[in-house]
Amino acid sequence: MDTKWKWLALAGVLCAGPAGADGWHGYASLGAGITLDHFSDWRAKGPALQAWLAVETPPGLSLGVVFETTQTWGQQFAEARNPSEMSRVQLDYTAVGLEARLRFLGDKPVTPWLGARLAKSWSQPFTPDSLGQLRREDFDVTSMAFRVGLDGWISDRWGISVATAIQFCDVKFTKATDDTSASAGVSVDMCAKPLQTIVAGPVLRF
Repeated sequence: MDTKWKWLALAGVLCAGPAGADGWHGYASLGAGITLDHFSDWRAKGPALQAWLAVETPPGLSLGVVFETTQTWGQQFAEARNPSEMSRVQLDYTAVGLEARLRFLGDKPVTPWLGARLAKSWSQPFTPDSLGQLRREDFDVTSMAFRVGLDGWISDRWGISVATAIQFCDVKFTKATDDTSASAGVSVDMCAKPLQTIVAGPVLRF
């Protein structure tokens, strides 16, 4: 997805309507869960960790810094350096960026919210080459995610947050083009299929 459209999507969340929260708040959350690769044949999955620190304006709109990291394992292939040894595809990344969240029903015990994240992602994918052999690569890219979540408050300050996101271009890999007379032997860097993360953990409002 073009970087211009990623920024426009984030701006759309920032300009969205009010949520009814009262006053300014700070938020901090820490979540752990799983990353799932639903959309490719590699079917990678593995643990995910996320931290978020933000300021919320009276209309219920928050903007903060987010950190995410995950390590996944998927389908088995032979290694390029040692074809006799089998290893699993890995779609690992670490991301740091900005995330905006729009909170609804801010004065209720349960508050749903929508979020959009724009980040710099560093990935070291372990994916098959044109011969079907795994090789390690290194990329840093601009990525984005759309998130939906639910916070349940057990006191004025503490709650439990559950969220899921669809993430775009956190991981890139090199793919050989189709073998035609014009592009034989040419490789292109492309984004992996979108990933889904599901995380849950404590949230602090202060």
